[in-house]
Amino acid sequence: MRVPDSLLQTSFLNTYNKSKATLADIQTKLTTQSKVNKPSDNPLSNARIMRMQDQLTGIDTYKNNVSYASSILNDSILSMESMQNEVQNILVELTQLNSAIVNDDLSSFAESVDASIEILVDLANSDFNGQYSFGGTESQQKPFYYDKTNNVVVNNSEYIGGEKVVKISSGITQKFNITGKELFQSVYKQTGNLNSEAGVGVAQTETTKIYGADAKEYNLDLTYTMTESNTYELNYVISDLDGNVIDDQTVEDIKFNADTGSFESIGGEKFGEIQIKNSASKIDFVLDVNSLKEKDSSESLNGSLSQKADIFNSLISIKEQLLNGEKPSSDLTAIVSDFNQHILNKLSAAGGISNKLQSQEEILTNKEMEISELLSLEKDVDVAKALLDLESAQYTLDISYQISSMILPKSLMDFF
Repeated sequence: MRVPDSLLQTSFLNTYNKSKATLADIQTKLTTQSKVNKPSDNPLSNARIMRMQDQLTGIDTYKNNVSYASSILNDSILSMESMQNEVQNILVELTQLNSAIVNDDLSSFAESVDASIEILVDLANSDFNGQYSFGGTESQQKPFYYDKTNNVVVNNSEYIGGEKVVKISSGITQKFNITGKELFQSVYKQTGNLNSEAGVGVAQTETTKIYGADAKEYNLDLTYTMTESNTYELNYVISDLDGNVIDDQTVEDIKFNADTGSFESIGGEKFGEIQIKNSASKIDFVLDVNSLKEKDSSESLNGSLSQKADIFNSLISIKEQLLNGEKPSSDLTAIVSDFNQHILNKLSAAGGISNKLQSQEEILTNKEMEISELLSLEKDVDVAKALLDLESAQYTLDISYQISSMILPKSLMDFF
């Protein structure tokens, strides 16, 4: 059978074009160092590469989050360690007050305590990278202010109890700050449940103990009364141990979620904290109702006090007593000692968060290395093999050029 010259020429041109395409493909892979440069090169491999690249992008974001959270937390730890050292110095001076050699002039001790208050307030206003470490979610505003005119330390924001959280993996969100509320303020955390079946107008009550900054003890009566479905008003009454009413206030529109029974809002605000103050009695604490629930069962109200009084104003009470020539009571000294332990507890909590962040960073780094290795196997070019393939493809193309001179018809240009 005779094979026409045109068929040989067509077949040769097809082979020649494939050789050029193969050579160009190898050159592209060597230039980009990637085996897959467009989806059509290998659709299945391209899908795997895109998935792994997305995973690496996510891991990089989580690592940045961990690094950011660790930096802020470590700065908070350093500040708390300095606070604890200062509180220990105060405790040493309070111990010295009971020494027999101390005379009636206690002004030097008062000055020392006042200096410690200023140091503690300054540490409470520690900032890192433009954000106040103990400012809660209102981190742009200085959280505490020592008002020497009125002889009181006040907090400048109702959000110092706000928790900062950061996503450290696809399913894990981690709190990374120690709030000003949990560290410095006296907080009564209301827990348990209200009875949703009690009916409108029925009172549900709890009585507990609270303390002034001068360590005096008071009774706190909490009365929740349903005003409509899933909505209550709270009346709180503070009285001294003789039964004299110090304060009597009502907080309206406390709402609970109709489906879950969880706390929802106070007056439309989702921040479930009530600041209770009475300057005359040096009472200043936070009533936290975020954990309170509503259930269709008997009421069960209880709670716990984080610390008897805020350390700043307790120290101011000590300073005032010293200026009046009085040694502070053992109850007042105990508040300082308890705060020392309170700082240690918060340092331990911060250390636990720091360890968790470090462990997560190691996990993310290991995962990043594993995925990077898999991505390299899927995508990266074997340079040695590619160079051999390039040499072979170039040789094949050179042979094709030689064959073309024998097979392809000549034109007039070939003779010039």
